[in-house]
Amino acid sequence: MTNKLILNYLGDAVIYSSDLALIGCPNSWLNSDLIHFHFLRLQNEPNLVVGSVDVKSGKEDAADSRGEYSNIDCLFLDPTVISFIMHQLDESDEDEVSSLTSAWNLSPPNDADVTQQNIKRIFLPINDEHQSSHMNYTPGQHAGGSHWSLLVIDIITTTSKNNETKPKIQFYSFDSHHGYNISAAKAVANKMYSLFQHHYSSLKKDDAITRVNVIECQALQQNNGYDCGVYTLGFAEALLRLSNDKSGSNNGLLDEKAIEAAFTSYMNDMGGQIHFASNLRRRIGDDIRKLADINSPN
Repeated sequence: MTNKLILNYLGDAVIYSSDLALIGCPNSWLNSDLIHFHFLRLQNEPNLVVGSVDVKSGKEDAADSRGEYSNIDCLFLDPTVISFIMHQLDESDEDEVSSLTSAWNLSPPNDADVTQQNIKRIFLPINDEHQSSHMNYTPGQHAGGSHWSLLVIDIITTTSKNNETKPKIQFYSFDSHHGYNISAAKAVANKMYSLFQHHYSSLKKDDAITRVNVIECQALQQNNGYDCGVYTLGFAEALLRLSNDKSGSNNGLLDEKAIEAAFTSYMNDMGGQIHFASNLRRRIGDDIRKLADINSPN
């Protein structure tokens, strides 16, 4: 059977008929193409998340004007970009590193008349192959390995007119098989910190390992061997919803209480943990079919 191209989303995320079949199979392991597609959808359509706060509503503008909430800018990275960083990027090539970090828009606007706390929140899908030797990596290959998890990086700065503080960088790991991907998450975190040192002159060019502390957060656990990718996407959706909801009292920071509340609320809206994975698979499949103008199966 021909593996037909059915969707090229924004000229970036390519979906084939085999990918659509994969997301529709209840006991399948998600590949990097599906992870990237949904991350790109969350980047461009944050209101896609079930129960999300409308980021364009007047309520949001009012919260911003009061200055009671951090300015949170979310960025979702492609799994293949992470593989490139871990296995191919030459950090001695300043132009290549600068080109990469510039595309992430790491520096917040600093022309505000009032002091503003800014958070650049970066979502990274972690695969256990990310810690493997570059000698075992083939450029352009799909992520191999056997497990997905989520790494979230918060870059926190305070800006006022023409002034920016030294960034505080925090790393959070969310794993549906607790501890399984922590080595890979730490390897990626250290590499990312090294890249941040190129961008932020206020960060000393010292050994990143002395600066990086990956917090292993409590996360819902899968009860099978194939839903890690779905849980990774679910964690991202819940945290994106938290990032966009400016009615909370935690000022946008990822503390234990806020994370627990975000996951509980999200899972309730997704039909509970028992139905969460199948419901999210169905929603992503329906989203692909809608964008590709394909009829849903009977």
